[in-house]
Amino acid sequence: MRSTSFCYGIKSGMNPDPVESLYTRQVKKKLAAILDLMDEMERQVLQMRLGLIDGCEMTVEEVAAELGKSPQQIRSWEEKALRIMHHPELACSKVDRQGRLPSVNGSRLG
Repeated sequence: MRSTSFCYGIKSGMNPDPVESLYTRQVKKKLAAILDLMDEMERQVLQMRLGLIDGCEMTVEEVAAELGKSPQQIRSWEEKALRIMHHPELACSKVDRQGRLPSVNGSRLG
């Protein structure tokens, strides 16, 4: 059975199927738009924790050491970032041609 999780669409590097390839591009575009709604630390922490930059997920302690912050601060930023990602308005929003989420752009979610 093939995985259909959100991360599968991001992490799968080779998609010979054009439909899967289109899906992957759309997922990456939507993820980029959601990340743009976050402040810099929320975005950076989430990218490091989930391995969105280099494919290597990091623990809270590793991120804290890398950024010179406390694990408690990292958890707080991660929690805020995940609240934004799981916001109900974003679930149904589609990314426009400029890579923005039209229905929520400019608003602070969380």
